[in-house]
Amino acid sequence: MKKLMIALFLVPMAWQGATAQDTPTADQILDKYVAAIGGKDALMKVTDLTMNMSAETERGPIMITRKNKLPNKFSMVINASGMEVMKQTGDGTKVLMGGMQGSKTIDGAEAQKMTTMNTLFPELHYAENGVTSTVVGPEKIDGKDTYKLSHATADGTTWTDNFDTSTGLKVQSIVTTKSQRGEMTTTTGYADYKENNGIKFPMTLNQQTPRGAMTMTVDNVKVNKGLKDSDFKTE
Repeated sequence: MKKLMIALFLVPMAWQGATAQDTPTADQILDKYVAAIGGKDALMKVTDLTMNMSAETERGPIMITRKNKLPNKFSMVINASGMEVMKQTGDGTKVLMGGMQGSKTIDGAEAQKMTTMNTLFPELHYAENGVTSTVVGPEKIDGKDTYKLSHATADGTTWTDNFDTSTGLKVQSIVTTKSQRGEMTTTTGYADYKENNGIKFPMTLNQQTPRGAMTMTVDNVKVNKGLKDSDFKTE
């Protein structure tokens, strides 16, 4: 179960006739995405966010609770059969990783990388967090025309996102993480966007890892409920 939970953290197909001048810049693609989910003004009004998700696995149902608070605090708790099997908490400087086998605190570059990727609406903060984005090119994802972006942090960490060319919405992310068992690539598809407090959130997340596939359903989204800094302790 723990192996499956860790995946939650976190060959392009060419289009005929596509040319460089047809493809927007990375900034234009990201701006269109921000506008598509509600606009910068609406996103900037969100100070904290809580998202509850559920999924059915071969070992039974699991519940996932994700929380974010400005400027850079986050947490994720995973429960299975009424037991907490994994927890990640970031206070902006350090990240506490907890599980059934114990816990450890991460700081330095590794903690900063996790914080950057888990910031509330991270696309709004790429510049200040030193993330650079590059257009890889057009790509078909499940029959949809998308633009693929590659993102990189200052220390060389990379991941990719695909955005629908028509709606601007994000349809897929691919993240590779490193562990004692080696690298693991997680592909997450985003679908069924619905509006909450003027912001569109994907209500279905389809995740694929080397250890299997899982579909997560967003049960509810809570915006600006007054989360406290104490919710994100790493000690």
